[in-house]
Amino acid sequence: MIASAAVLQSLRRISNRVTGRWSEFRGYTPTDRNLFYLCVEIIPVGFASGALAFNGPFVLKLGASNALIGAMASLPALMVILFTLPAARFMDRTTNRKPWLTGSLGLSRLIYLLIALVPWLLPPDIRAPAVVGLIVLQAIPLALFNTAFWILIADACPPDRRSSLFTTRTTLLSATVGVSAFLSGIFLDRVPFPLNYQILNLVGFVLVQYSTYLVNRITPPVTFSLPINSSHQAASDGVVTAPAKPAKPRLSVAGVRSFIRENRPFVNFNVSTLICWFGAWGAGPLYTIFLVRMLNFSNSWIGTNSTLAQIAVVVSAPLWNRLIKRKGNMWTVLRTVILTGFYPILIVVAPLAAPILLIGFMNTLNDTGIGIAHTGIFLDVIPPHKRSSFIAAHTTLMNVGAMLGPMLAAPLADVIGVPAVLVVCGVIRFIGGAMFWIIPPRAKTTDTDRG
Repeated sequence: MIASAAVLQSLRRISNRVTGRWSEFRGYTPTDRNLFYLCVEIIPVGFASGALAFNGPFVLKLGASNALIGAMASLPALMVILFTLPAARFMDRTTNRKPWLTGSLGLSRLIYLLIALVPWLLPPDIRAPAVVGLIVLQAIPLALFNTAFWILIADACPPDRRSSLFTTRTTLLSATVGVSAFLSGIFLDRVPFPLNYQILNLVGFVLVQYSTYLVNRITPPVTFSLPINSSHQAASDGVVTAPAKPAKPRLSVAGVRSFIRENRPFVNFNVSTLICWFGAWGAGPLYTIFLVRMLNFSNSWIGTNSTLAQIAVVVSAPLWNRLIKRKGNMWTVLRTVILTGFYPILIVVAPLAAPILLIGFMNTLNDTGIGIAHTGIFLDVIPPHKRSSFIAAHTTLMNVGAMLGPMLAAPLADVIGVPAVLVVCGVIRFIGGAMFWIIPPRAKTTDTDRG
């Protein structure tokens, strides 16, 4: 009896403490509440992502060719290229970005419901192209959302809290993706095709729309609702003035040189990132072909592989966060990015189930640090009063690489083989990693100067 009473008292004390902390948190500053929702909304996204990650194998099982798998990776990037700059110009002019932020996000996520319906509505010979077409169309509203979301994060999260925010989001995402991917892999092997993939897309649709609701709960700062040209002045003197009409830019050699000279950290960041990530984009669709079609790994293995990767993120993200706070973003990137080329090469060298699980786990331990620090550098090298245009320029350039990588890799794989192209992609990643040392994106007034 005494022991039971002690246990109940301890549970009651813990409950009161949690409730008190929650009430105090909810009544704290608007910044804290916004960061809370930015972290919580990633939880349903993680559970959905673990299930929706199997859409690549789904398209393969529907009969997609290697070329169509490559198109599934490259054509969304083309849509982003075409629509990001118009979206950024629209974001520059609008004075109420929040409805466009949540509206574009909700519209893009409607695609998962439509993918679930494809096997019921279309004949077998066009199901795979239809799913790929829907994934391509999804990129159009995402171009608008991504521009607005990066502006929101830059405005809502103070620079000294960005590392913690990215770490928390990464950890929560990985934990939920890991659980979901493991269970989804088992589920897919036990439920008949294509109903198994349809159910996952339906569940994913419900989860991501709940995330959209949570994003809508965020109360953006005043600067988020101001035209970009006036937000810098408003932040400094509290007065909102009509933005001056910008002069129409003229492309010239002298203008390009002047831009590079004035924005050296931003230019260096984009050049190094483009080269390094080009290898990843090229290898991306080939992983599915190599693991599913060539090595015949099951859905359960794919789910286990994803789960181990997410465990690696959960374990390492807090450690990387502490290291980044102590050493800085640039120090971390320089010591991790050079290792990114090993993964595609090693899975070719050791094409066995158990070794690839271990290789993937170790690779994700390293990639977690890159992801957190690289994002921090990205926000550091963007001028505050030019966020929309610089984010759009970066997004467009990266998606040029994301489009060309699969477009070149998939046909090349038909000529020299998937394993050979994976090795080439690994070498490209090594070269890109070296570029961060050769032309480091050092911002003059940020912690990226350290190390």
